[in-house]
Amino acid sequence: MAGASVEAAVAAVRPERLARHLESFAGVRRDTAGPGERQAAEYIAGRLREAGVPVEVHEFDAFLSYPIRATLEVLEPERLTVPCLTHSFARPTGPNGVVAELADVADGQVERGAGRAVLVGGLATPVTVLRASRVGCAAVVFTNQDRVIHNMIGTTIWGTPDLDQADRLPQCPAISVDVDGGRTLRSLVGRGAPVRVRIVAEVRTEWLRSLLPEAAIPGTGAEGADADQFVLVGAHYCSWNTGITDNATGDACLLEMARVLWEHRARLARGVRVCWWPGHSHGRYSGSTWYADTRFFDLAERCLAYYNVDSPGVRGATRYVARNTTADIERFAKHIITRTTGLTEPPAHRPARAADQSFLPNGVSSFSIYPFLPEDHPDFRPWTGGAANAWWWHTDFDTLDKADTAILAADTRIGVTAVAELASARILPLAPGDAGEEIRAIASDLRSPVGTHLDLGPLIADADAFITASRSLEEARGRALDSAAARRLNTALLRLTRIINPVLYSRRGRFFHDPAEWSPIMRAGGRYVLPGLSPAAALPSLAGTRDYGFLRAQLLRECNRVRAALRDASSLALETAEVLGRH
Repeated sequence: MAGASVEAAVAAVRPERLARHLESFAGVRRDTAGPGERQAAEYIAGRLREAGVPVEVHEFDAFLSYPIRATLEVLEPERLTVPCLTHSFARPTGPNGVVAELADVADGQVERGAGRAVLVGGLATPVTVLRASRVGCAAVVFTNQDRVIHNMIGTTIWGTPDLDQADRLPQCPAISVDVDGGRTLRSLVGRGAPVRVRIVAEVRTEWLRSLLPEAAIPGTGAEGADADQFVLVGAHYCSWNTGITDNATGDACLLEMARVLWEHRARLARGVRVCWWPGHSHGRYSGSTWYADTRFFDLAERCLAYYNVDSPGVRGATRYVARNTTADIERFAKHIITRTTGLTEPPAHRPARAADQSFLPNGVSSFSIYPFLPEDHPDFRPWTGGAANAWWWHTDFDTLDKADTAILAADTRIGVTAVAELASARILPLAPGDAGEEIRAIASDLRSPVGTHLDLGPLIADADAFITASRSLEEARGRALDSAAARRLNTALLRLTRIINPVLYSRRGRFFHDPAEWSPIMRAGGRYVLPGLSPAAALPSLAGTRDYGFLRAQLLRECNRVRAALRDASSLALETAEVLGRH
């Protein structure tokens, strides 16, 4: 779309429509595979059909988990009951529960609590549940930092488990208490006498039928663009209870985006696909993972980028971040934020192992334009994930009064702007050389702590070569004057993302999904960028041990994987720049 066309599409966003969608979602508890999911899916499909938007509701089997109820009784040295919740995929106890001595491991070192119920500070995190399962803890009790208890997911497995991931399923119960309950339990343990507790947790985990609505808006192929290419837009529509800001606001946003983009489809050079994901909270992103697996080659060959919408329209949320944004599309995301909000130099966050980021292994570029609460806002809590960092995230307090329709309309206009511009760009706004810069920076940072234990020099040299080749390709943009040259350049840019992004954002490679072992709110540290190389910093500390050789061999193989990608990318960039130079 040209500037005037984008402005016309943006002006077509109707706040009153968004408000009606929110009111409808507010009356539906949207558990994946439950009656609320079917009601919500029917509502989404019905509104799309009313607007004339082509829609298909996919059905598939998903491995899902529902926390039903939990109790925590202190049996000794005194009797009392502490309110609690259990979590998706945590192991159920049966009606008699688990009786165990309580051990306080506030620092999260659950290995010190083998055979006991461990008391851990903070939100329930799947990596902690996994570690507790592996060392034989009787249960895990997480102490939340507020007077509300947050619903969480207890498994590290991303989407439907592989058969060889079955040993990662939680093998112990996991519950959470609020800040007052945590203080009470810690006070009891601190007296020195043994504290015995009974934990009863009911969790339903099984295969169930799930629904995924998808709207398809075709491209025109204008100016030589490939009409079969598309921007993927997604938002999860399952929730905890009615989940207004996580994520009914996102679902309403997508409905309005789909309607507006359909009405202005004659100006879209490429297509747009809009998906409402089930299984976000009950299947660890089972919906987007199913789509990533079953549409693998379509995504690999034709998807320009993934735009994820999660928790827009939160009251008081005015601080915009390019969240879950890959290096190659960061410039574009920041440009959209600055253009639509006036915010200069907005921050950018790389994708975490969260937020339906199921397309990174395939190399698909990703971005979100995400509104947060200001850090001095009274509703802000630093440990929360969605709902713009509000205290009601993943609780029954996420109700209609927590949304702001005016902010939601602004966020929807931002989404329309970003998707319309990307779908109709003459030259795709992808900068794969920026991904090469990131690889070089990470490897350079590791070089000093790793020392002579692993030679990172060749990898850095290959990164430098790719950065240089990418600059040649950048210069060639100005020579892509006709549609054939523009198409060749766009094909190369898209192919470069598929070569580089899998090594930057995945460990297992293009056809599998890494576990959800890290996110900004989880206990494990570090950034999930170049994850296969990140263990290199620990190599010197293992010198003289058996594991030193194991890790060194692993890292050498990973260096080869990264270097091979960089070399392939350099060859493609130079070849394309040379061809364009002859035009």
